[in-house]
This record gives sequence, C-alpha cells and structure tokens, in this order.
Amino acid sequence: MTNTEQILIIDDDADTRDIVRQVLQVEGYTVTECAEGRVAVQAFRENKPDLVLLDVLMPGFDGINICLQIREESDVPIIFLSAKGQATDKAIGLRIGADDYLSKPFDMDELIARIRALLRRSRRTKPAPPPTNQGPRLEFPGLLIDLTKHDVEINGVVVDLTPIEFKLLVKLASEPNHLFTRDQLMSDVWDYEFLGKTRTVDVHIRRLRKKLEDANGPAQYITTVRGFGYRFTTPPEANQASA
Repeated sequence: MTNTEQILIIDDDADTRDIVRQVLQVEGYTVTECAEGRVAVQAFRENKPDLVLLDVLMPGFDGINICLQIREESDVPIIFLSAKGQATDKAIGLRIGADDYLSKPFDMDELIARIRALLRRSRRTKPAPPPTNQGPRLEFPGLLIDLTKHDVEINGVVVDLTPIEFKLLVKLASEPNHLFTRDQLMSDVWDYEFLGKTRTVDVHIRRLRKKLEDANGPAQYITTVRGFGYRFTTPPEANQASA
C-alpha cells in the first residue's frame, strides 16, 4: 500500500513514536518525527505534513501551545494523543482547534481509522458557495473579498487569512444577515460533522474577527447570535455592491 500523505508525530516519548511510526509506515504513510516541543512548529513548517499527531503532555512547550501556533497558520488535521482522558481535557483540546482526541493507551486500529477519516475529509473540497452578489468579488463598505485571488482587503489594507478563515468569511458574507448555526458552518466549511467539534468554529471566528479589527475595519462585520450562531452584518448604510 502506498500513500502520498505525510504524517508528523510530535511526542517526547520514544516508545510511542516508534510504535506509531512502524504502524503508519506499514500503512504506506511517510512519517516524520519530532521529540521536542520547542522545535515542533519549525518541524511542522519544514515538513508541511498532511496530518499531525500531537502529544499534549510535553515538557516545556506543551501540545496546547504547539496546536495554537499551528492553527495560526494552517488548518491541517490535528489529532491529540494524551494520557489525560477526562472529558474536560478533550473539550479543551477540541476548543483550541484540534480535530480529534485519543487517550493513551489507544488502539492502533482506531488511530488508523481516525487518521484515514480526517485525511479523506481534508482531501474533499467543495466549490465555494455561489455569492448572492454575483461576480469574482464581494464588496461591502470598507471590505473587499476577491474570490478568485483569495484576497481580502479592509480599507485598502490586505488581511492575511488562513484558508479556513477565508472560507468562513466567504460563507458568511455570501448571505448577509443570514443566521448560520455552528453545525451548518462546521458542515459547509470543514465538510464534516463531529459531535462536540463546533467549538472549533468559535475559535476560528474569534481569530477572524481579530484580524478584521486589526486591519482597522468597521466595528463588526460578524455578529454573534447567542445560543444560535453567527451572521454577517454590514454597516447601516451598506447596500452591498457587486464588482
């Protein structure tokens, strides 16, 4: 069996790395390893893996911090591997952006099944939803979204968004004032549904909002409807115009 996907194992326990590496290699995956939390993000940047297996309890720079840094620049699937298996620990891992969580000791067949599922979902790409204002761009007062170049500008300032942040913004802006539930956004933007994963939506919305605010945009384009989800709201004078 041959796979083109590369998996990065970040774990300070050599025995865990050895066992997981051997099984993954038998499955045909290319495997790289990192044993130190401090250099894990650099290892991620250099190897550009398709999926990350990340230990939570690492000395010094732990898995939580590594996950947060990776999420600042990538939406690569991340599976936490941890000796801490309580529900609160799992909730924290999912809230900060992990895609799955396995408690040690774990069954290797289950790990492989979860890896396959996440890689399968990450391969699937959906076309961008058709915007209500047709054309290659979405334009609102102070905000320009170029659907072809995947560029976003606020008052002429380019905003650097991750692929998921861009897809979230396009999804919301394509239907101004429409209320999207977290489940809808998870299904349409991430292309999968996992119980409890909707906290991931909140994390990415929060980062998206901060980037828009840092670019000196109008107060809020994305509003929260407590208990339901999110909607894109233009300023009062904004009647959207298409390019």
